[in-house]
Amino acid sequence: MKYAMDVKVNVRPIFSNLVHSDWWEGPCRVGVQEEGTPEYERRVGKEQFKIWKEELESNLDLTRCHLMDPVYLEFDESFVVRDSEFDKLIPQNHEVDLYLITYRVPGIERLGKPISMINLGPTPIDLVGFYRDIGLEAYMAHDYEEYNRLLVNLQVRKAVANTKILILSNTEQTPASVNTSCCDLTKLFMRYGIRNNRIDFHQIEKYFLDTPVDAKLEKEAEELLAGAKKTDITKEYLCQDLRYFHAVRKMMERYDCNAFTTPCKELCASRLPQRYKFVPCMTHSLNKDDRIPSACEEDLAVWMAMMMMMYLTRQSVYMGNPVLVLAGSRTLEQLGMPKLLTQPGQTFDHDVLEIHHAVPVRRMRGYDAEPQDYEMAHFTTQGWGGHYHVNMAEEEGQIVTFGRFNRQGTRMMVAVGHTLGCEFRPVYCSPAVYYEVEGGARQFRQALAKGGYGHHQAIVYGNHVQELIELGEVVGFEVEYFH
Repeated sequence: MKYAMDVKVNVRPIFSNLVHSDWWEGPCRVGVQEEGTPEYERRVGKEQFKIWKEELESNLDLTRCHLMDPVYLEFDESFVVRDSEFDKLIPQNHEVDLYLITYRVPGIERLGKPISMINLGPTPIDLVGFYRDIGLEAYMAHDYEEYNRLLVNLQVRKAVANTKILILSNTEQTPASVNTSCCDLTKLFMRYGIRNNRIDFHQIEKYFLDTPVDAKLEKEAEELLAGAKKTDITKEYLCQDLRYFHAVRKMMERYDCNAFTTPCKELCASRLPQRYKFVPCMTHSLNKDDRIPSACEEDLAVWMAMMMMMYLTRQSVYMGNPVLVLAGSRTLEQLGMPKLLTQPGQTFDHDVLEIHHAVPVRRMRGYDAEPQDYEMAHFTTQGWGGHYHVNMAEEEGQIVTFGRFNRQGTRMMVAVGHTLGCEFRPVYCSPAVYYEVEGGARQFRQALAKGGYGHHQAIVYGNHVQELIELGEVVGFEVEYFH
């Protein structure tokens, strides 16, 4: 499988050197004669070119970019870069995502590629302003820290364009439980390059039946159970969830996909989970901890936010239903589905937000950090339906960022929260995590409804609001910051 997160931005550095045909002084050139000859300027330029190359290798974020071979170009006081110099660039131009120039390269706009500079002087303001005005993508940075933030955003954009989602669907325009899901897949492709295979979810049955409970699968289940702090599901039942997980991954391989979603209500109504004793929850958790954006309920609006957050932060992301817990109350009311709600075990002196779903993850601290401890729980009263229990209130006051896209996939609402507590429940969607929302939980829910966003929230550790705003500018979506 080609993981979208693994792509890198191909950066081609260009060192342009103005080598004059002779020495003189004037309104834009001063210096002693021995430092103004063509031979001197050429020699110094090539020495600086070598130093610059080493500096780039030491300072650029090579986890986000691939540094292509730097190119040395010359031009004289005619301020024309000859075709013979451009010939050094053209053979690999198709591989370049971003040119990084040291100074002016007259005519580089004809290559049709994004251009960037790291410079404290006036030149990048002039060049970037010019390139953008003529419709060329261009960026300036004042230092390597700022430039590396740009590389992060460009790498996320490239990762998004390399994402193809497997949608195991009931093939309705929107899933039954998420009317605010992004329903126009063509627009997502046109805007971001996101591709998809949308397939009737009944087709998973064949892949499931072709995935036997063999010694390898049993060992996988045994290792999950052995690593848990507490277990509340049998190995036999957990194997059924792992069969579904591997069936999904086989379909993803078959259709060259690296992201996933499937509906819940429609899948439940088919009785396939009852027949084979699985729920998709474990699949989503395992996918996300393996750097694969994977969302419940065919909700592409929350999946979009999840994907952006995962690619940006390189952390796993929790998602769930946002429920209002009233100040001083332990009562949850949701007309139509009262039996599915478990009352909170604690009260709060102000309205708080509860987020519950059975898809917690163990890599919320980051993919390069130690995974979090977990318990193994079951979803149904019959004892089947394996999923994680992960304590997401392990640090009191843990700051988180909430996110969700609108139906059109053009705008993302973000908010900041502080973790207040976490409870595990015996069945159904668990854990439940309690958050204080900056700006108010009640007001946040109203903003989600009035803004046309919808319900499910993607949650990532840390305050990433400013990073998401900057990402939106590069990737091409608006960010609405609720606070």
